[in-house]
Amino acid sequence: MWHARTEELVKKGKLQSLGMVQEQHPDRAALYMQWQKMDWPVLADPFNLLGVKVVPITLLVDGSGIIRYKNPSEKDLKSFISARYPRTMIEEVDYSFDGSLEAREKALAEDPKNPVAHFRYGVALRQRFDSNERKFPDFGSAIASWQKALELQPDQYIWRRRIQQYGPRLDKPYSFYDWVNEARKDLKERGEEPHHLVAEPGGSEFAYPEKGGAGEATQAKHPDPEGKVPLDGKKLVTSSLVIVPSTKGDGAALRVHLRFQPSVSKKVHWTNDAGNVSFHFGSQDGYTIHDLQAPGKPPAVPTSAEERGIEFEIRPVKGEKLPAKIEGAAYYAVCEGIEGVCQFLRQPVIIKVPR
Repeated sequence: MWHARTEELVKKGKLQSLGMVQEQHPDRAALYMQWQKMDWPVLADPFNLLGVKVVPITLLVDGSGIIRYKNPSEKDLKSFISARYPRTMIEEVDYSFDGSLEAREKALAEDPKNPVAHFRYGVALRQRFDSNERKFPDFGSAIASWQKALELQPDQYIWRRRIQQYGPRLDKPYSFYDWVNEARKDLKERGEEPHHLVAEPGGSEFAYPEKGGAGEATQAKHPDPEGKVPLDGKKLVTSSLVIVPSTKGDGAALRVHLRFQPSVSKKVHWTNDAGNVSFHFGSQDGYTIHDLQAPGKPPAVPTSAEERGIEFEIRPVKGEKLPAKIEGAAYYAVCEGIEGVCQFLRQPVIIKVPR
């Protein structure tokens, strides 16, 4: 809206237009800009250096860097354009910011009750998780940091949205990235190569909000109802478990993110002709499973060693609370080395419900 309003003023040199997004993944904003043919400068502020609690906001800034209007009216815009503001000497300030994980850890250690420090530490952790230097615990630690930040400052919309991006449908205000596939399709039809995404959106990021009452997930037939499949005692596959509860704190739902990675040091790989990793639950007393996002068909090669993920939502039976823990197990077929033994194994998973 503001771009359309000010386009002529920008063309006449009376105004410069600049956008800023509060986005964990700037590359996704770049894809959206490419799709929508946005050709004006847009900066990314994943650490929320602007210090805003809600968006969108509009600022009119004069040539000295002084904010003259916040969320201006049409009348304010006309006044701003016609005004002759005096040049003001502003004391030079060092605005440099070290977004490294080490710097954010140091800032948190110096002020452990600072909600901003917790939020920014979470941002740095998620950035490493999305990089080639990823560590399995980073995602869960990022969620925990954002939850602590929101606990200390509950009115922070930006931080709440960062958690809801990965949380349950019952807590979502909207689908965060439902436009991505449409954007890629339209760009390819226009003969353009879509902007590369560093981290592909997951199931929770595509999921639409839901106000309750959806049916339970359809689960595949249990491969081991009597528990006879051998345990993965040698930890041939490492796993991570991330639980994202509702930001409302009402215990209405949890979003569970499971990830599985064959051990690199043991030279383990998936054997794809035996199917994909799957997850199955124990006795479902007091809870139901929704929006189960399991991996599809394995890659069309005999073996591979990529990370595989499973997501689902857990909700309590109406009128009850979720049990303290929920038990299940992952099942997968893996092989050790090029000519090593191939096995079908299970890995128990215990989901401890936050209280």
